Amino acid sequence: MKSMVMKLMRVGFLVTVLFAVSLLAIPRLNQAFTPPVVQRPEAVLPPPGVKHLPKVEDLVFEMTNQARRAKGLAPLSQDDELTNVARAYSDDMLVRRFFDHTTPDGVSFDERISDHYRHRVKIMGENIWYASGYNLGKIHQVAKEIVDDWMSSPGHRDNILDPDFTHLGVGVSARHHTIRATQEFVGRTEPFNPGELITPWLINLRCSQ
Repeated sequence: MKSMVMKLMRVGFLVTVLFAVSLLAIPRLNQAFTPPVVQRPEAVLPPPGVKHLPKVEDLVFEMTNQARRAKGLAPLSQDDELTNVARAYSDDMLVRRFFDHTTPDGVSFDERISDHYRHRVKIMGENIWYASGYNLGKIHQVAKEIVDDWMSSPGHRDNILDPDFTHLGVGVSARHHTIRATQEFVGRTEPFNPGELITPWLINLRCSQ
């Protein structure tokens, strides 16, 4: 009997706590809403001798979404944090003169994204590209060749046309006439809202009683 009473007390306490949390998740009537201040991450600065090509990055982003729309897919959202990750990796490949999805230190692309991206994700992907001897003043030509090369490669094309990806960051870096380009893709998960899960559960509990 005592154990049954203790169980009932614990259940009652749990319901009370859940009810209190659900009330916090429900906005009060006539309550003024102040949207949170969203701070953009600081841009990654290129190392000495390297420069970023933001106009090429923007064109690569636009062409990527054009390719997705042509297949009836939703466009990707431009993400400043992923742009920083992509730029930093393009810089690193230029400075240390390597071309791979894994750094010379053995750090894979998913580890790099996880270490520098603060959002919950369910899927990640990466495209990289390199070339030498380009005229950096021909912005559209460079961007088009990057995207055309990726679309001609089955693995890179799969990333561009993956319906599960939601956000993209593009980083294009140049040193003299040598270029490295990186795309970082993620598919974000929906943010957790306690009210959406707890409140319906409480309603069902009350009906069952």
